[in-house]
Amino acid sequence: MQNIYKNLKNLILSDDRLQTSLFSKQSIVTIIRCLLEPLASQNTPSMIFHRLKNREGLESIIKRLEYSRNVEMYNFLDSDIVVKDDLIELEFILLTSSRYNAVILWDYSENPNKENSNIYLVLNSKNVNNVFEMLCENTKTDYKEKFYSYKPERRENELLNLCIANIIKHLNESIEENEYNGRTLNFEPKDECRELKEKIRHTSHEIRNQLGVLDIYSKILEKKFSDDKTSSLIRKSISLINMELDGLKQFENLNLQEMLVEDVIPHSIEMFKEIAKQNNNKIIFINGTVTNDKRKVLIDEGKFLAVLNNIIKNANQFTQNDEIIVELTKDTTHAKISVQNHGEPIEEDVKNNIFKDGFTTREDGFGIGLSVSRKYLAEQLGTIELTTSDSEKTEFLIKLPLIEIV
Repeated sequence: MQNIYKNLKNLILSDDRLQTSLFSKQSIVTIIRCLLEPLASQNTPSMIFHRLKNREGLESIIKRLEYSRNVEMYNFLDSDIVVKDDLIELEFILLTSSRYNAVILWDYSENPNKENSNIYLVLNSKNVNNVFEMLCENTKTDYKEKFYSYKPERRENELLNLCIANIIKHLNESIEENEYNGRTLNFEPKDECRELKEKIRHTSHEIRNQLGVLDIYSKILEKKFSDDKTSSLIRKSISLINMELDGLKQFENLNLQEMLVEDVIPHSIEMFKEIAKQNNNKIIFINGTVTNDKRKVLIDEGKFLAVLNNIIKNANQFTQNDEIIVELTKDTTHAKISVQNHGEPIEEDVKNNIFKDGFTTREDGFGIGLSVSRKYLAEQLGTIELTTSDSEKTEFLIKLPLIEIV
């Protein structure tokens, strides 16, 4: 392994396309994810060689690839793979598949803060093979036959690579500018807060990946079985989950609209109608409003549905062989939505804490449902309370102010 570090390092230093500026760690992680995610999402047969000293921001995508039956992963930090690890700080990802191949190399060691590096990036080029050959000189196993069995649809296109390099360079400059602005504002969150935000960001990203798959299959179901109703409900649920994920990043501006709440409630009931049958429950909607009462509420439909979904879901989970009643009434100032079930009453100590952040009675719960519901309704000038929980019924009551008809 005497020359591998020197040879690979020379690739970085000799790259005249991407050496115009140092790339931030965030930019490099983004490039890596862009290279790997198509293989993970499509479960594409491929080989990946990597040397990652720090997997921060990449843990989830690496694990997905490691568990994929069609992807072979080889870690050059593993003593069973290499003869001797002399690469010091150098890191890399090298991959090949039937569709494309790529290599990216970087090294943080020459920069004092180890937060940026020059990179060497090649896409769909025979130069990827040159890097592979350097690595293979120092591996315990001969991977060449398998590696070269992949025949990527290579199109040597220097202009395309230059275009991609420029896109990456400009994105990197934007990231650096944002980081600079953050420092200028003296905004430096605590390590714990930064770590939590990072976990939320990556978890949200992975959930969105799976939601994309669900969306695709919902369209396949619609086409194959001509079942547009079920597909529509699936996509509605996907939309609500995406909204919740957006809410994890930051408080979104409300999309308030004047709506008849009696037109919105059936959407939520329709979503849970089939689910309720699993507990032998039935959801009944009672519209107790006067026929000609067309007074509307000002709500964000997505956030209101998220609240109502949460209440109906809880009502269904804690009862069986029951009728769950969703009743709408209007008085002089408010629309009132009552959700009732007839299961076991809520214990007194639970009643006092049920809307607190983090409180849950379930071992696998996170305690965010009712507290978030109250927050969402407060944003829409609405309220939610537990009005009754005894041997006869448990009732939650949502109140929303009505818009006066001028």
